[in-house]
Amino acid sequence: MQFLQPILLWGLLGISIPILIHLWKGKQGKVIHWAAMHWLSTEESSVAKGIRLENILVLLLRILMLVLLVLLLSQLFFTEQSKVAEDRIIHLVQPNRQITEEFKFELQQAFENGQEVFWMDDNLSPIENIDDLESDGKVNSIQASLNNIPATSTQLNLYLSNSQNALKSEFYLSPIKPNLLLGSADFSELPKQMISVEGGKELYINEKGLLDSLPDEGNGAKSVALKKEDFAYFLGEISNAEQVFIKASLDAIRDIYGFNFLEIDQIRDANLVFDSQLPAENSSDKLYFISGTFSFSEASNVVSFSDQLDFEHAELVQTGKLPEVILERFLAFLGVEKHDIALSKSQLERRFLVKNHVGQDKKANTNMLLLGLFILCYGAERYLANRQRI
Repeated sequence: MQFLQPILLWGLLGISIPILIHLWKGKQGKVIHWAAMHWLSTEESSVAKGIRLENILVLLLRILMLVLLVLLLSQLFFTEQSKVAEDRIIHLVQPNRQITEEFKFELQQAFENGQEVFWMDDNLSPIENIDDLESDGKVNSIQASLNNIPATSTQLNLYLSNSQNALKSEFYLSPIKPNLLLGSADFSELPKQMISVEGGKELYINEKGLLDSLPDEGNGAKSVALKKEDFAYFLGEISNAEQVFIKASLDAIRDIYGFNFLEIDQIRDANLVFDSQLPAENSSDKLYFISGTFSFSEASNVVSFSDQLDFEHAELVQTGKLPEVILERFLAFLGVEKHDIALSKSQLERRFLVKNHVGQDKKANTNMLLLGLFILCYGAERYLANRQRI
């Protein structure tokens, strides 16, 4: 027996109310006049002292009604003790050779214990044995794999790299709280990345992850060429205030880095699209910034914001970080990887949000019974009270 709203059980203290009312009426008593009353002397007239409980059955029915009402509001439910759920442990492995080598012993134990092991990909591909740990051709998709894990899972182990670039989303939605097992990514050989803008301007990603002027020794850097068409953007169905702050953000990027963003009237010719909802037919060669909604998507060309991008609603606008977010996602969309850093376990744990909490999916299974008993008690109490005229 459990309660979904146990705090409402304090309402049982109200049982004292009908008891006090009956005691007060019993103390007052009743004056009964009869024909020969005036012939009695004062000495023969007496008042019964003490407190008496009258109409005990009515009192018990009222107390029972109050108890049933409190139990009904507290959402009482009974669990089936005969059905004991067995532990179902799920292991999700990131398609990465370094991860499989580093946690080979833990995965071997999982196979020996008969636990389920899957790749962290779109199809939640099963891994049958320790010899099946070849990640070639597997595409890392954390959110898709979390969406596909069995609903009866009781424990979830995630084998992840501590690389920031290995995560495609800021947050992930998990049905249960995951246990993270982190592998150590190799940051020793990170190639420099150069951005070449049509017109002669050249930039590169420095050690701090910021855009900077290309030094003389940067000839061996990985180059990404940007054309004028890459800076074309389209403003969809968003408010005037949002348009003002988006244009201001793009102007700030232009003033610092020289990226000349150009607004166009046709969405088909745009490379960046700012809108309030994702078009039914979205193209993979466009980068969409969707405001006023939020979804847990790992699509590399969709950036969603839960608030409207104006000063009143968006913290990014209030703190002046909107240009930084737009530039970062724009460069990532064009193939320029941001500077990779190692994330701690606590930093990664904060990125995984739990979909359901314990007890959230439980429903009271005694409401109809309690409601029926309450109606019966109420009918019986009203019948007895009217019959005894109280």
